[in-house]
Amino acid sequence: MDKFEHKTLETTPHNLTYSYYLSPNFHNPTHPSAPTLLLCHGFPDSAHLWSRAIPHLLTLPYRIILIDLLGFGASSKPTTPSHYNYRAQSASIAQILELEKNPDNIIPVGHDWGSGTVQRFYLYHRQRCAGLALLSLAYQVPSPEPFDLATANATTAKRFGYPQWEYWNFFTAPDAPKLMMENLDRFWEVNNGFLASPDPKEKGVDIWMREMFCVPGAMREYITGTGKYKDFTVELRPYARDEKLREEYRERMRRDGFEGPVCYYTSLANNTMLEDERSLCQKSGNEDKKITVPVLYIGQTGDWVCRTDLMSDAKEAGLVKDVEEKVVDAGHWCLYDAEKSEEIAGMIGEWLGRKFPVK
Repeated sequence: MDKFEHKTLETTPHNLTYSYYLSPNFHNPTHPSAPTLLLCHGFPDSAHLWSRAIPHLLTLPYRIILIDLLGFGASSKPTTPSHYNYRAQSASIAQILELEKNPDNIIPVGHDWGSGTVQRFYLYHRQRCAGLALLSLAYQVPSPEPFDLATANATTAKRFGYPQWEYWNFFTAPDAPKLMMENLDRFWEVNNGFLASPDPKEKGVDIWMREMFCVPGAMREYITGTGKYKDFTVELRPYARDEKLREEYRERMRRDGFEGPVCYYTSLANNTMLEDERSLCQKSGNEDKKITVPVLYIGQTGDWVCRTDLMSDAKEAGLVKDVEEKVVDAGHWCLYDAEKSEEIAGMIGEWLGRKFPVK
């Protein structure tokens, strides 16, 4: 990313600064009519999440914009949850595109909360988008109903055999930012550990994310080294043992804190987006929910929260027709792994080459 130009923009109406990066020769591209890739990271990351994929993406004939989403990197870090709703962030991203005079041929690419953000960016600014690529988090169909965490967990426990969103009870707790800051290495292990299942029926699959994110109280116990996890330290995935990478994470979180980032969870849990979501559910035939551009979805085998089978919901509802689904043998934060980043960049490049060929 050293070759990228770093810029910032104070967006309206809340005077929030967004940090972003433009690929080399962004305003003098070799292929001016080619689409632009808009890359958005998730929690608890920054635009630098993409740094291992960038060398491979730069070989493609497409311009690139990387965004530091609100709460991360060099962007503002407000602690008002409503600032983090999808419509507000989409409007700020649109202001960046307007400033840079980018044509309406964007292909948003998002991971984790970045996936949720680019999904809604498409729905609110579909005229700007030529395609859509989602990593980890499949299309979350807009709903006119208020979000209730207890209900969501009860529903997913019945559907999948475990409460998919249990970890939100920790992230939305008042003491969560303080506990994560005090135990940065333990939180790194939560996100980047590997634990083979001892159940013969599961054939040694990695269950660490399920154990941490989908078991009541588990994340809190591991981070604080109490209860079941008092004397236990999980094995890290190979990439996560890199001390330089771990120190970059420590420095970034000590600088930025967790008070802003957890607002993604409290924003949705407190239904700050409810009226925006309802506005997408008004038209007959679900027209405002439909994604009519080509979609690429890439999931990971070790991701028990952002399950690889969840694009089926949108497909069965007839909301996404031109969709290709890929699965990488990896965990949720695989973009920190150089080998997996290359694999994912290859999948994106192959899809782009077929769907958006540059002549």
